[in-house]
Amino acid sequence: MEPEERDFDPKQSCAAAFVQRMRRYRERDGLSQAEVGAACNVSPKTISAVENLRRLPTLDVSVKLDRLHETDYFEEQYWHVIREAGWNLTFQNYSEQEAQADSVRIYDPLHIPGLFQTERYARQLLSAGQRADVLDQAVAARMGRQDILQRDEPPFITVLIKETALRDPVGGPEVMREQLAHLLKSANEPRNTVQVIPSGAPVYVSSGFTVLGFAEGNDVAFVEGALGLGGVVARPIDVHRLAVRFDMIKGEALPVGESGTLIKSILEAL
Repeated sequence: MEPEERDFDPKQSCAAAFVQRMRRYRERDGLSQAEVGAACNVSPKTISAVENLRRLPTLDVSVKLDRLHETDYFEEQYWHVIREAGWNLTFQNYSEQEAQADSVRIYDPLHIPGLFQTERYARQLLSAGQRADVLDQAVAARMGRQDILQRDEPPFITVLIKETALRDPVGGPEVMREQLAHLLKSANEPRNTVQVIPSGAPVYVSSGFTVLGFAEGNDVAFVEGALGLGGVVARPIDVHRLAVRFDMIKGEALPVGESGTLIKSILEAL
């Protein structure tokens, strides 16, 4: 199968300019996507996704592209891409830490978490009030965060999802069927744990949050906020309090097997 190659006008956006230059330099130097991926420590699939604006570049990839092609363009352009996509610096700093985490604990009372979202589900969640080009970049940014799942040693991920989030028909039955099937597949990966908080469980924490764990260095948390205006929590005592709250919520969740059965039953009912 031939690699996908979508054409973009570099004047369309900062992201389009980035990928146009990325593809042009790769072809100039006679490199395949696999060779660029190896130089950037990512898969050829990721390079293809970036070149076709299905993923936004990461800072690490941008730095390595500059090194590979002996230029100083990509790292500087990366910051324009991120600003254009609407990522504030706080969340960008968090996403870079997420990419390096050894464990990720997520509580989400409203939606299926971003690391396990399908592209169509994410697009529905992000679509309100967005121009088409900005929406494409926002979706690409969210999908790009999932690259951590393809690492040689992916993080251990524990996700707690409220049952109401599984029953909320985001995008309609077809989108939800695809999303719930993907969630079940993700739940079966050996490093992933997905547990459902059943309706009626006494869990009243209304704001989602994530705790990142590191083999070396202090843990970090992120508390969700409206319109992406959440905040990073770095003070150890505050991160510890969120980790304790996560464990308390987990105690109200269904066991893994029962959670999978419930997700499957909701999927089959659609």
